[in-house]
Amino acid sequence: MMKNWNGLLNGYGYEVKEVCEGQFEVGGLTAHNKGFLESHLEKLSIVTRLEDGILSVDGVLTEEEWVSHLETVVDGRSESSYGPTEIPLDKIDVYIAGIVMQLNRLGCIMTYSCDGHERRSPHLYFVSAEFARMAKSLLAHCGLRVKRIGVRLSIQTDRKNLPAIAVQISELSREQVENIHRERNEFISEEVFNKTLEEVLAIPGESGEEGQIREYVMRELRPFTDQIEVDHYGNIVSVKRFGPGPTILLNAHLDTVERIADDREIIKTGSIWSSSEGILGADDRAGVNVVLATAKSVGKSEFNGTLKYIFTVKEEIGLLGAQQVAKSFLWDVDMAFVIDRRGTHDIVTSRNGIQPFCTPAFGTALERIARKSGASKWRAVAGGSSDTYIWAQNGIESVNLSAGYMNEHTSNEMLDVKASYGTYSFVMEILNDWRILMRVVGLRGNRERVGVGV
Repeated sequence: MMKNWNGLLNGYGYEVKEVCEGQFEVGGLTAHNKGFLESHLEKLSIVTRLEDGILSVDGVLTEEEWVSHLETVVDGRSESSYGPTEIPLDKIDVYIAGIVMQLNRLGCIMTYSCDGHERRSPHLYFVSAEFARMAKSLLAHCGLRVKRIGVRLSIQTDRKNLPAIAVQISELSREQVENIHRERNEFISEEVFNKTLEEVLAIPGESGEEGQIREYVMRELRPFTDQIEVDHYGNIVSVKRFGPGPTILLNAHLDTVERIADDREIIKTGSIWSSSEGILGADDRAGVNVVLATAKSVGKSEFNGTLKYIFTVKEEIGLLGAQQVAKSFLWDVDMAFVIDRRGTHDIVTSRNGIQPFCTPAFGTALERIARKSGASKWRAVAGGSSDTYIWAQNGIESVNLSAGYMNEHTSNEMLDVKASYGTYSFVMEILNDWRILMRVVGLRGNRERVGVGV
């Protein structure tokens, strides 16, 4: 098949700009890659001339001839030894080289790639899950089906289709890519997250008086559920099914320890929010916001199980709402995540180190997911009382995750909104990578391993 020179060069990793037919700016190439290109063209008997940074190419070549020669000189086994601006093109698999170089150019920095060698799907590994999400958005925009687990992307296409996608990407600017990612990102933005956070922090709802916040959560959650209702005690219980995978419970409590003061203001100092008077209410409105954000965005993720949501009442006066949830609603739950822990990056796995909420292996698996997604600060720790205790009593592998607030129950309460968004990101990564957790949980009937009452 005949191929124009722009397709051969940009499609296979040479970041060049065509100034006119057969002439390319090559100033963006490293000295190594420029020399590799000249050598490659010379061996193919293609006449070239390099003058003032412009490479002129004179000759006709089929794509098959181009690839056949590249495969004799490329060793794609040591790409990870080089920085993103220094990768030698003779060290990247032939068919994926263009994708790698273009994604790096656009700021999606990766550590490893493989074109699959016709034995499996092409895949890419990135420095962080954030870069992987941006790359997924871009590749999906170009028509590819892409699966993401943590920092890894698996591209569901024949490797021979990749060079043409690289040419498409070569025509995009960073600004265009940012706009594409904004539209396709599986996560909601921090701006949208913080807007909803400010709304829930403004709604009063001390223990026993949760009516207004319950009405707000019902309205926000309903479009993203299959079933939603208020139970006999005032808790919100809801279900959303995506596929045959695990059933996961997400939980936060609606009540605050005291009434949020009328006419108070939220003081914003960088990423730290506080109240001008009385409590801020981030315990547990921060958790409520994380669960709502997850509900609104999980449909774009790789999660294919069932999500159950419980927003409890009267948590602050003795976990009363959680104790009233119907046992039948919990029967099929494989694991539970409560968002109601002070501070940042805590995965609470027990009450005071005495009463376990989950097996040690479950906490370790969550730490592994955190590391894989580039959020390695998350750690399994002992903590205090929360609704987590109730779910664990029902034999469910359960943890309580930090929501980002500090000094709760006092007028000095503060919330690190960036950390709270990080909790939302971690929950989304957990749902993306649920298979790691199911290897610990196993199938139904495995709950005696939790070590608490059933």
